[in-house]
Amino acid sequence: MRKRRKLAVLPLLSLNIFLTACGAKTQVNLGIDEPVKPVDNMYTKEEKAYTDSGGAAAVVKTYTTPDGLCFVKVTEEYFDVTLQAESATPFEVGKAYGTAIKAVYPEYESTLESFLFDNIGNAFPNLEDNYSPVEGRMNALFGTLDDRYKEEIEGLSEGLGAKGYGIAKDGILSKAEIKLAQMAPDCLKQTACSGLSLWGKKTSTGDMMAVRCLEGILGSDRSICNIHTVLHINNGEKSFTNIGFLGMFNVVSGVNDTGLFAAILDIDAKTEYKYEGKQCYSYAVRHILEEYDNATDAGNYMVSNSDKFTFSHNIMLTDGKNSYCAEDACSQIKEEGKGYSILRDSTTPIMKDLKWESPDSLCIINSYVTEGNYDLVSANIANTVKFAKYNKWVKETDKFDVATLKDMMTQEITQNDRFGSSVVENVHNKNITQMIILDYHQRNIQVAFTGIGGVVDKPSFYEIASF
Repeated sequence: MRKRRKLAVLPLLSLNIFLTACGAKTQVNLGIDEPVKPVDNMYTKEEKAYTDSGGAAAVVKTYTTPDGLCFVKVTEEYFDVTLQAESATPFEVGKAYGTAIKAVYPEYESTLESFLFDNIGNAFPNLEDNYSPVEGRMNALFGTLDDRYKEEIEGLSEGLGAKGYGIAKDGILSKAEIKLAQMAPDCLKQTACSGLSLWGKKTSTGDMMAVRCLEGILGSDRSICNIHTVLHINNGEKSFTNIGFLGMFNVVSGVNDTGLFAAILDIDAKTEYKYEGKQCYSYAVRHILEEYDNATDAGNYMVSNSDKFTFSHNIMLTDGKNSYCAEDACSQIKEEGKGYSILRDSTTPIMKDLKWESPDSLCIINSYVTEGNYDLVSANIANTVKFAKYNKWVKETDKFDVATLKDMMTQEITQNDRFGSSVVENVHNKNITQMIILDYHQRNIQVAFTGIGGVVDKPSFYEIASF
């Protein structure tokens, strides 16, 4: 048993920020109360008749491995994969998954390698084909994984027919590259995301709903958009659904059968990266989905283990009754006296320059916002504007149903030529990879997947799982 455990056009908010000659942002005063003129082209004119329900993606083909351990539905939008982990060893399950990937997506080698080297280049811009620093991180962190997870990855490598052990941009997928992909959030790259939970008086049913935007993982050629995957791991009381990418066993966003949802939202703490004595937080998120049935216990687990993780981050947690942000500060931040770890809820005091005006709701951005914690809001336009926009949008909407939430989240033009400037920072932007909506009234999950052509203003949402 598990441990008990179309909307009104709104103006941008002014930011009193001076730009130095070299372009660095230096805060003088956050000034989020001062109104400025609306930006003409910030809102889309496209309309879509959203409903509370999600659509069903058309199934192109299906495949089952000879041993019956892996079943794949290939849809037009994503891969739907089911692994029967109760009736086999982790190695056998991993091998079946790898075998299935080779059968349904022969281009996997080139797609994954492209994604990996984009991430390696971001983390190590001056390697010049010497990947030993990457392998040092990877080997140290791989050694800390639970044996079950190691065996799954070893089996996956065999099923995929991995050749060699090293990291090289040669079009051949090696065991080392497969391992690295399983720990990319922990070894290489953080992502820019946002999240919002609503409940009680803010929803039409009184039941909780939540949205999670995953950003910044598209890659230079958007090839990762070919391998959106919903992975169902059936393993008794450890069963959960992983919303991510083909072949990945770690969790960036996931939900278990009790409705506990957890997702990573990273922060750029600008501290020295350390991996000695550290562990993978993307596998800690998988652990809580396997072991806990409530957001409170899961959040306390993440906060109490935050010293062990490589990057500082936020963890979005909902379970239908409670909603939290685990502000996990890595040991470097604490040692420098810059911040601390805390399980934040809607009653937690926030930084005095910020304003959140709606009860029964919780907003998460790429910064801690708890009063006295490490401030990555004040001098960061993206964080400042996103938080301010969410505040206004939620405040000016009386009650949300799922359709209203979809409309709010997709009201902006994504391909805006002013995006990223000091004038425009969009919530719905060209870096959105997946937009995930949880409805605790219908007890289902809907996702808008970004395709190879990039983000569209009014995407379609597909129902991918229930809980």
